[in-house]
Amino acid sequence: MPAIPAAAAAAAPPSFSASAPLSSDTGYTTLDWNASGAVVVEQARKADLSDARTIYEGPNHALFLSGLGGGTYYFSLRDETGARSAPLKLTVSHQSLTQALFLTAIGFLVFIATVAVIFRGARDDQ
Repeated sequence: MPAIPAAAAAAAPPSFSASAPLSSDTGYTTLDWNASGAVVVEQARKADLSDARTIYEGPNHALFLSGLGGGTYYFSLRDETGARSAPLKLTVSHQSLTQALFLTAIGFLVFIATVAVIFRGARDDQ
């Protein structure tokens, strides 16, 4: 096993900037973290990270995720020395279909009212 450089051994393990669990009602979020070098970001559906898969490797300190389905996700960081962060929990709970349809109907009514006001104003100008 190769020796770990003293500077790397003294570095703190990577950690997420967020200390509390995250939540999203849109299916997207940004993860950001503190690390002294490159990291591996892993995503899992199980709290014990037994099903973790790598979703990023590199020197950045943030990652934008989108297209997440409803449910609970767990993320962890690992640096070059193998030090691992505490897992970060993300709960995705999309808005209901009823709410989406209701907001669409309100938007449609506002659109129809706007068109009616424009046509009425154009007719009055003639």
